[in-house]
Amino acid sequence: MQLMFPFIALFLVDPAALMSSRTAAPIEPRTSTVFRGRENESAFNLHTYLAHHGGLFYAAWSSAAVGEEDPDQHIVYATSSDGHTWSAPQILAPDPDGPAGHKRWITRGLFVENNRLRALGALVESADYDQRGRGIVWKNLALHAFTFTNKHWRSDGPIALDAMNNFPPTRIDGRYLMPARDASMKMSVLAAAKLAPNAWSATPLFSEPPFHRLDEPTLYEAADRTLHIIIRDGARSGRLLRVISTDRGLTWSHPVQTDFPDATSKNFVTRISTGAYVLINNPNPKARDPLSLALSPDGWQFSQPTPVRHGAPPRRYAGRAKGSGTFQYPHAIEHNGSLWIIYSTNKEDIEISEIPVSSLH
Repeated sequence: MQLMFPFIALFLVDPAALMSSRTAAPIEPRTSTVFRGRENESAFNLHTYLAHHGGLFYAAWSSAAVGEEDPDQHIVYATSSDGHTWSAPQILAPDPDGPAGHKRWITRGLFVENNRLRALGALVESADYDQRGRGIVWKNLALHAFTFTNKHWRSDGPIALDAMNNFPPTRIDGRYLMPARDASMKMSVLAAAKLAPNAWSATPLFSEPPFHRLDEPTLYEAADRTLHIIIRDGARSGRLLRVISTDRGLTWSHPVQTDFPDATSKNFVTRISTGAYVLINNPNPKARDPLSLALSPDGWQFSQPTPVRHGAPPRRYAGRAKGSGTFQYPHAIEHNGSLWIIYSTNKEDIEISEIPVSSLH
């Protein structure tokens, strides 16, 4: 059963106010480089995730020699004691069949569960995005888990088949919920009592035009216990989409186009220790610059976006699906009184920005 909701805006603003928000005085974070890409060796870096465990920050991301989702793409990670000085990256999941093979990894999450550091990666054998709506985009798609133990990453094998998640599963009322797309990019909400390949049930989300290109979802629980999924609109409306569940994830509404602007990029929502919700995205529909955040007291209606980074430098190296002058694909955690946002610059460098939580009002 699909629930119907009226239009509910994420935030209300007139066009003049929106334009001024793109040029407003930005937040002034402390920003550091996690990794700087190198030509023909590691020129592509994206799909960033961050965690803190055992006194260290861990960052993980997808990396390839030249372009996005090339057949040599693999997963790397780096560590830091202070969040600003980072180790050289090491391999988390190597290219399984070499640059001439079809298999490649896409990083899908980094999280702490039961005091264990875990990572997720999607293994695919193609990235045929021109097949969307006509056939298979990600051949033999499977979501794998890894556990960090004894200073090494152990492969735990697949935990979900035919599932391209966007962030780690969320624990709701004793079960895992995880929005994900299948190999043809149709989106469902997966639910399971445990992380195992055959444990998931799927609730498809409404995906008829104009909502036929649902991409890269973020799931969170609002202050009133409703569940929200914020979705990138692959149909390029320039606005974020939202679906809602009022029964703890058993059923979901039809998508609603909000009035929150978006550059057709990845967004992330988290709740910080003050109780506020933070939405991080690219609010300029024409470019992935600036990277901004907006605040909400309840998870429903957000403030105007305030730039965290703006004025991105030009890219240094050409490659598949690499634009120039971009900040994108954020993930964030709160640690030691700060919000830490990790993201990719031009899909070639990984950077991190620290913002004191006390400055977020």
